[in-house]
Amino acid sequence: MVSTHKITDDGPTESMFSLRKFLKIKTRQQLAFWMFFVGLVCIVFAIRLGLNLEFHPMFIIYMWLVAVLILSRYVFFALYNPPLLGLGEYEPTVTVIVPAKNESDAIYDTAEALYRADYPKSKLKVILINDGSDDDTAEWMDKCGKEFGCEVIHLADNVGKREAIAVGMKHHKSELTILVDSDSVIEADAIKEGVRGFYSPKIGAVCGHTDVKNAKVNWLTRMQTQQYFIAFRSFKSLESYFGSVICCSGAFSIYRTNIIKPRMKEWLNQTFLGLKRTYGDDRGLTNLLLRDGYDTIYVPNAVARTAVPYTLMQWIRQQIRWRRSFLMESISAVSHMWRRPRPAALAFYGVLFVTLMAPFVVGYFLIYGPITGVTNPLTYASGLTMIVMLHQTFYWAFQMPPADRVGFFSFMPMMPLWIFATLFMLPWALLTLRERSWGTR
Repeated sequence: MVSTHKITDDGPTESMFSLRKFLKIKTRQQLAFWMFFVGLVCIVFAIRLGLNLEFHPMFIIYMWLVAVLILSRYVFFALYNPPLLGLGEYEPTVTVIVPAKNESDAIYDTAEALYRADYPKSKLKVILINDGSDDDTAEWMDKCGKEFGCEVIHLADNVGKREAIAVGMKHHKSELTILVDSDSVIEADAIKEGVRGFYSPKIGAVCGHTDVKNAKVNWLTRMQTQQYFIAFRSFKSLESYFGSVICCSGAFSIYRTNIIKPRMKEWLNQTFLGLKRTYGDDRGLTNLLLRDGYDTIYVPNAVARTAVPYTLMQWIRQQIRWRRSFLMESISAVSHMWRRPRPAALAFYGVLFVTLMAPFVVGYFLIYGPITGVTNPLTYASGLTMIVMLHQTFYWAFQMPPADRVGFFSFMPMMPLWIFATLFMLPWALLTLRERSWGTR
């Protein structure tokens, strides 16, 4: 258990107080993170300047870009403070759509959490869609319908998540549409907190925060607990600062119905490399909103919890799917992201560049370099270690309920897994972009 000690001072100056407020410093752990952050910035710049004369310009660009992208995410975590509406100021009608295939009794937990949501019952509707399940999901959904008043739709065949969501869209006229994955549960105040994000008519979607609900199963779920927290709190804070969250997560996101309904047909019929898209549904829908000039933002206090893979093979399959989705939707977004605010566009193109370059860079430093004697693999490994230490120190300092506390070093397995994913899974995902065998739920 990580203890949190309040920082106390004897007569702090106003400037010190303002800096602490800006950096969101409330505990000694958070102060320790920012001290580590500043120290790492100095080390990174010193090392980068020292290495500039030794490598190909492309590697130099890559290394500087990685450093700037990682460090800037924490800067914008500190800066991010959206002008949310007051609690209860905006209470529109809301419909939650939950598509599911072969979820069995897990769907009951999802429906129960929605039933217990702290939101006016008269303004909240829940639609559960059975996407051709061949287990007992139908029985559990019918049970949810009787106990929680959910509307239940049974589809005879497995048509895929996009088609299932489109069916649900035809069955409501609420002002807002919430999409929730069938393995996710929302916190009681998640909807109330989420709708606070619609403070401007330009905002088309609000992405909630997602934690891990099976955090303490084993080392893999503990690692992912940190990964999720870091990805949402730092990555999405940067994107949201410029109204350009790249992916409103399928686990829990809220959309203006009048904005996404007219785009359902286009979303359903999107193609890539000549084939109809059957995956990347959340990224695909977010992409359409960004393309058409709408903002997408992140609300940290609108929290859901999702189940993550607990075996290595499950994790590998998921990561390959996600990488295919990332590559496909990023390539599709290249033509319009330049119209977003310049920092958001630069971050998007920068992430795409370093992702595509990563297999070559890792292969050079860890395989080709040591074989030829050009590089020492410890140089790259030490840099990666510092990055991982920064991320897990951030989690240790800022994780908050309902995020589960896991061991400080639980994020360390990400080092070998990331190297493996970069060298093998990313190229495989790129080579199999036309693969569709896993495209339905």
